[in-house]
Amino acid sequence: MVLIQRTTVLIIAILAFLAPVTKAISAEETIVTLVEVQGNRRIESATILAKIKTREGAAFSPSQLKEDIRLLYQLGHFEDVQVKTEGFEQGLKVIFWVKEKPLIREISYEGNAEVTLEKLKEIVTLLPRTAFNQQLIQDNAEKIRLKYQDSGYYHAVIVPVIVELRGGDKNVVYYIEEGKKIRLSEIIITGNAVVPTAEIKKTMKNQEHWFFSFLGNSGTLRSEELKEDVESIRNLYYNRGYIQVQINDPIIEERPLTVHTHEFMGQTETYTTSNEVAVRIHIQEGERFQIGSVTLKGNTTITDSELLKEIQLKRGDVFSREILRQDVTHIMDRYDSIARPFASVVPLFDINQEKKTVALTFDIQEGGEVRIGRIDITGNSKSRDKVIRREMRLDEGDLYSKKALKRSYERINNLNFFEAVDIAPERRLQEPVMDLNIRVKEKMTGSLSIGGGYSSVDRLMAIAEITQGNLGGRGQLLKFKVQWSHTRRIYMVSFMEPYLFDKAIWGRVDIYNQDQTYDGYNLKSNGFGLGIGKSFTEYVSGSLRYSLDQSDIYSVTTAPTFLLQRQIDYYGTAITTSSLTANLSRDSRDFYLDPKSGSRNTVFVQYAGGFLGGSPNFIKSVADSAWYFPLFWDTVFMTRGRIGYVETVSDLPVPSGERFFVGGAGSVRGYQYGTVGTIGPYGPIEIGPDGILYRVGGNKELIFNIEYSFPLVPAARLKGILFYDMGRAFNDYEPIRPMQLRHSYGWGFWWLSPMGPLRFEWGYIVNRKASDVPSQFEFSIGTLF
Repeated sequence: MVLIQRTTVLIIAILAFLAPVTKAISAEETIVTLVEVQGNRRIESATILAKIKTREGAAFSPSQLKEDIRLLYQLGHFEDVQVKTEGFEQGLKVIFWVKEKPLIREISYEGNAEVTLEKLKEIVTLLPRTAFNQQLIQDNAEKIRLKYQDSGYYHAVIVPVIVELRGGDKNVVYYIEEGKKIRLSEIIITGNAVVPTAEIKKTMKNQEHWFFSFLGNSGTLRSEELKEDVESIRNLYYNRGYIQVQINDPIIEERPLTVHTHEFMGQTETYTTSNEVAVRIHIQEGERFQIGSVTLKGNTTITDSELLKEIQLKRGDVFSREILRQDVTHIMDRYDSIARPFASVVPLFDINQEKKTVALTFDIQEGGEVRIGRIDITGNSKSRDKVIRREMRLDEGDLYSKKALKRSYERINNLNFFEAVDIAPERRLQEPVMDLNIRVKEKMTGSLSIGGGYSSVDRLMAIAEITQGNLGGRGQLLKFKVQWSHTRRIYMVSFMEPYLFDKAIWGRVDIYNQDQTYDGYNLKSNGFGLGIGKSFTEYVSGSLRYSLDQSDIYSVTTAPTFLLQRQIDYYGTAITTSSLTANLSRDSRDFYLDPKSGSRNTVFVQYAGGFLGGSPNFIKSVADSAWYFPLFWDTVFMTRGRIGYVETVSDLPVPSGERFFVGGAGSVRGYQYGTVGTIGPYGPIEIGPDGILYRVGGNKELIFNIEYSFPLVPAARLKGILFYDMGRAFNDYEPIRPMQLRHSYGWGFWWLSPMGPLRFEWGYIVNRKASDVPSQFEFSIGTLF
């Protein structure tokens, strides 16, 4: 008993002694006085300390240590992380002990013959001098296997071998056994009665081998894409109302030897092929279902009648998943138009098996109005923020609009300052606010180009141009251009400020010197132009331009045309033209250099002489309209019309340089420049006293162009073109008659090169006359329509 009492007293005394110590080092009150890193060799201690959240002077927190260990593992450099603590200066020293992963020194490949080393390096994401990662090594082995499979080597085996080096680092060797190339000889579809086999095969990415398989990927089995093929077939049936269709997993049948027979000239020929596979897919189509009813649920802001206008599926229609998807998109776009981008639409189905109908209910969660929060711009190391912000059609605090967001992207992209533009909306948690992250990748906007080319008008030509399209990062344009050719010499300096005084008003100055050869004479011109313009709406803008031009006629033939002689009689060989031009345009093209949708509609009226001074006194007006329609497979259909008229206000003739020359690039291709029209009197072609035909232009023009473009090499932005043109210039004494238009057709190529759009076109004349050439090659730089 006495022993028990003494023991109890001793325990109480020890606890009493330890109590202050326990309190002093409790997790809640203990201070971290030092943080150290140990065990690291390559990764600097500062890098590790910057990643963790435990700091000197802060309270010790076991939960924070757990989070720090997780953060260090996320770096991917360590295979072991431990934490130790020691008492230090009335607190705790926290030691992070790490064991670094070994490095991968080299990556090599053995056994590859059919896939080059360069192609393997393109797909492998493993890099030398990075941390060893067994999972990443296996993932890349699978990537190599899939690459071989896409090339037809279905049985390729990829084995990664790890070679340990002195010091712990490692080399990785991928041993490749390619095997024989396998052909996908046949796709067998069974069970289908409603949808033809050919149509099912057409929707699949895997395609059977045929004569031209070497031009693409057809004829090789890509098992990873078989899942997509099954889903494509399922969608094909869903879009026709077969909502209970069942498609069995594809079965791959290997055919080491296959005997083929065919009839040739009455005899049966037999041959054997090897290393082939077939894919068998069985379908259970089921019954066809129709829409029984369409109802809405949850909508309060927008009425049923308004939303039902957005829905294409009606009662009695065959059910279609694709149309249903479009209907959901249309409803969400409708809510987006009232600044509710977070509205959700969930289609609910009630299937009546007996009647074969689907009762469709759109369950709508409307959400609230959303406003724009921060607009952050990154990637613009040269361009100033305001150059990008002033193209935005949304500002901080505005109601969100998907339409305005799309237009903002188009305007920034149309600056042509950036290789890539991305506007990523980001929703704030627990707030009805959407931040916009604008990321751009700048490209060279200044260029020095020296080159040459060939044009049907100018023949051989040399071009030198210095351009800065984003001067000082302010979006200003400065251009110096020199062009020499057989028919013209041009020297030009241009400067444009797109936002005068930071207002949506642009100003432009052009100074030029030009010498051009016409039929029977040369015309030398010097002048300048001052322009100012403003946008009135998102797509509509207007401008005024004053120009002063001094033109001198020289090298006149001994027998000038009647029209030229009349001009010289009135003005002499020198003409000063002072004019004012008013322009109104509506341009909704998505990208002006390569439009796929939208239109460009322009009308201008030029007045010369009168109170402006100068020699001639005339009015010239032109209306031009081009429309672009996106079609299937990234193809585009374009139609364009142009009509022009110039008339003298006094008895003085209109100068030849202001007349219309129809034929050639930009008008009616296939004809020589300025040759489309009747012969005399007063154009567009006159017979000189020497009996030679001279192009003198007309005072009226009417042109129509139809064009279909399709991608050839999308990555290089190379397109093919098919076109049909109609047009003509009319002389001074005849009205415009559409039935008298000349026709042509042709084909060509379009390339968006670093120096601008290049067009190579071959035109052929319809109902060719004796004076017409059979065909005409056109080369041009820049956009024409």
